[in-house]
Parts: sequence; C-alpha cells; structure tokens
Amino acid sequence: PGDEPADVLLQRIHAEKEQLIKEGKIKKQKPLPPITEEEKPFTIPDSWQWVRLGDLAARINYGFTASASMHGDIKFLRITDINIKTNAVNWNSVPFCTIDKNKINSYLLLPNDILIARTGGTIGKFYIVDKKIPKSVFASYLIRISLIKNITTKYIGIFLSSPAYWSQIIDSSMGTGQPNVNSIALASLKLPFPPLAEQQRIVARLEELLPDVEAYGTAQERLTAMESSFPQQLRKSLLQEAIQGRLVPQNPGDEPADVLLQRIHAEK
Repeated sequence: PGDEPADVLLQRIHAEKEQLIKEGKIKKQKPLPPITEEEKPFTIPDSWQWVRLGDLAARINYGFTASASMHGDIKFLRITDINIKTNAVNWNSVPFCTIDKNKINSYLLLPNDILIARTGGTIGKFYIVDKKIPKSVFASYLIRISLIKNITTKYIGIFLSSPAYWSQIIDSSMGTGQPNVNSIALASLKLPFPPLAEQQRIVARLEELLPDVEAYGTAQERLTAMESSFPQQLRKSLLQEAIQGRLVPQNPGDEPADVLLQRIHAEK
C-alpha cells in the first residue's frame, strides 16, 4: 500500500513524452482510445491501471528494408537471427547491410528496445535488446517499441509472454490470409500496469520461480515418457523374471528339471 500508484507514474510518463515531443526527439502520436470497462478482461489491484502499450512507448516503428550481406555499414538484425526461446542473438552470425547515414538514427537499436515479429509463423514473438550489442539496425519484418523511461522493460516482457497478450495478438491477426500484426494494433494492446516498485518485485519473484517451473517441466516430460513406455517395459521385466526363476517361489519338493529331461529323452 505504500507504493506510488500507477496513475502517478503514468502522469510522469505522459509529461516525459510531451517534453520529448517539444524537443523534437519523437513525433506527436494520435491519441489512443480510452479503455472501456467492457474491454477489461479481468480485475486488477486498485493501485494498478489499465493502459495501452502505445501509452508507454516513445515510438513504435517498422524496420529497415535492405538486403543482408556478409559486409556492410552496420549489423542488420532479422527475425531469423533471434533465438525466440532464449531471447538471445548470436551477433557473430548477424549479417550486415548498407544504409544511408541520415537514416541510421531512425532504425538504430538501443538497449531495452523491444522487437516484435509482425508476420508469418513467428508473429507476436518478441526480443528485448541486450545492454551490450554491436551497432545495429533491424529489418522490416520486425516492429520496434521504444519505451519511455521509468518502466521496467522486463515487466513488459512478462506481459508479452502472457495469455492476455497472445489472445489479443490472435484477435488482431484473424481474418487475413497471411497472419500479421501492424504498429497500430500493437499500440492498441491493453495491459495491466502496476506501480513501478511492484513491477520490479514481480520481475524478481518470477526470476526466482521460473527456474523451478522449468525444472518441473523437464521432470514431467521424463515422467510422461516413462509412463508411456511403462507397460511394455513391465511386460519385458516380468518375462525376464519368469525365465530366470524369480517370478514364483521355488518348491524344494518339485521334481528336478533333469529328471523331466530324462523322461523327455526317453519319449523321443
């Protein structure tokens, strides 16, 4: 209850955007429609606020269109260069491109930028740019979201991994032959926005819990594999026990097998 409410943080974010517009660092954006009560998919704590992703962004823009090359002016990050599962890039394998110096600033990647795939089988997948990267621009099949300061980027990454995000992405891309999402749809996404201190606590708690979840998932996969093969393995084991004389108790009063073999020999 002692946290600064999210609406106060949003006021500071709004003031910072206005200042950036005044300084000519970003362009004025068309106001996004307010979120109605009917649009809110679930209830959130009183100190939180429902916001649109565009309300938190300094800019949302498409990437640069160019041909990848082994040599060039600057690294050229494509969706195929991103390991979506690990949120990592092997920068040694990222190609280059040629770009006019006057255009570099429009596409230059900065730490904590969020890149979202906008088409194809990877639609909606995201990558948060590392703090230490080579000088790079990004390709046109990606949309870049640059957040205003005083927002925990990792919390936004948590939202972008959640069912609340994916349900909106699916709705936005339905009805098209090739699934795609545009910058307007991304800016309009609804997300629950906590106070800054709580954003940080959520991130820290998830970083503590998720390794256990991953370990549990791996163990569950092994257990499922074991259970699926259990009947066959048990049958083999029982048959092996049977022919090794360990399935039923031995009775010292039984006629020995060598006597039985003598009768079989006589019958033959």
